[in-house]
Amino acid sequence: MEVIATKHFLKQLKSVPPKVQNSVYEVLKKLREANDFQSSGVDYKPLEGQKKGENYYRIRVGGWRIGIEYVEPKVIVITLMSRGDVYKHFPPK
Repeated sequence: MEVIATKHFLKQLKSVPPKVQNSVYEVLKKLREANDFQSSGVDYKPLEGQKKGENYYRIRVGGWRIGIEYVEPKVIVITLMSRGDVYKHFPPK
């Protein structure tokens, strides 16, 4: 699967602890190697309250969440925030 990381996500990734960075890299590797999103083996969940046609998901990485948009066959990685903050700012309005 094609994984596209936004500049915003890459900036956030640099600011988190190295252990979290390594975990995020592992998740991104699983997504790249998977044939589709559902078979990737990552802990994902669709976000509630989306408008029709939106495909926003969160991927859990310990106490951190990766905010993504799934536009088959691409995964657009949008944000990386702590569990308490991500739902205040994601999905984008």
